[in-house]
Amino acid sequence: MNIISNVKLGEILEELKAQFPEHAFRSIALKDMTEEDKASMDILISHDGQIDEAFLLQCPNLKWIAWYAAGVNKLPLATIKEKNIILTNARGVHKVQISEYIFSYIMTDYKNVLEYYKLQQDKGFKTDIRHKELFEQTICFIGTGEIPSYAARIAQAFNMKVIGINTAGQDKAYFDEVYIIDERLSAFEQSDIIVNVLPETESTIDLLKHEDFQAMGSDALFINVGRGTVVKEDILIQALTDKVIRFACLDVFYNEPLEANHPLYRLDNVIMTPHITGLSTHYNQRATNIFVDNMNIGIDNKHNFKNLVDLDKGY
Repeated sequence: MNIISNVKLGEILEELKAQFPEHAFRSIALKDMTEEDKASMDILISHDGQIDEAFLLQCPNLKWIAWYAAGVNKLPLATIKEKNIILTNARGVHKVQISEYIFSYIMTDYKNVLEYYKLQQDKGFKTDIRHKELFEQTICFIGTGEIPSYAARIAQAFNMKVIGINTAGQDKAYFDEVYIIDERLSAFEQSDIIVNVLPETESTIDLLKHEDFQAMGSDALFINVGRGTVVKEDILIQALTDKVIRFACLDVFYNEPLEANHPLYRLDNVIMTPHITGLSTHYNQRATNIFVDNMNIGIDNKHNFKNLVDLDKGY
C-alpha cells in the first residue's frame, strides 16, 4: 500500500519502512502533494487542518486516515463516512502531558507562583503570603475519558476528592463520584477546581452557561484543556470580570488564535497558554505506536482497530 505522512516523523518514518517493507512510505506535506500522490494514496498519516471535502474527493483509493490528533471535529466526517474511509485518532497520547499541565496550572495558582515572581522582580522579601493546599480539595472533571482518568489518579495521590461528569453517570476508576451531565450543577457546587476535558461535538458546544459558573462559586478555579467552544466567551469573560469564579487557566479558546485586542488579555484573573498542553517530545512516537498496532491488526479487521472514530458521534 502507498502510505503518505504529512507529519514530520523523521527517524520514526525510517523505522516504519524497516518494520513494514512490503509497503511504500513517503513523507510529503499536504500542500506539496500532487494529483498523482492523491490518486495513488491508500493510507494518510496527518494532523493537517486543511484536509477538507475537496481534498478527499481527489483521493479515490484512500482507505484509512491515521489522524495524529485527538479532536476530529474539523474533519469532513460526512464525506469520510460516505467514502467508507477508516478514521483513527490519537486519543490517549495526550494523557500524560495534559495531566501534568493541569497540575502545573493548579500549583501555579494554589502556591502563588505569579505573586512570588512579581515579588522577586520587585526585589521584595515577604513571608506572610499564605497558600492553599491540594489536600482534601475537591476536583471535578467534565469528562471521564483517558486524560481525566489519568489526572484523577494523580489527584488521589494528593489526597483530593475526585468527581467526574459524563453522559451516563457510569462509575470510573479513580473517581469518588460520577454525575450525569444534567446533574453537573450539583457537582460544581461541591468542587474547588473544575477541569473541562470534553471534545467538541454537537452536544458540547456552548454547554456551560452562566448558571454553571454561579454553581462553581466565587472561590473556584476553572481550567479548560478540552475545547474552547464548551462556553461562549462572553459568558466566561463576564464570570471572570464579575468574580463569579475566582480564577481561570485556559489553553483553548472559542476562536483560535486570539486576536491581540481580545478582552481576555485585559483580565488579571486568568492564565492562558496557546493550545499547547497536548504537545510533547514523546507525542509522535505514542501516536505511531497506535498506528503500528493497527497496521498489525490489518485493514481487513478494521472493526478491531484501536482508536477507531465513531463518525456519527464525532469521537
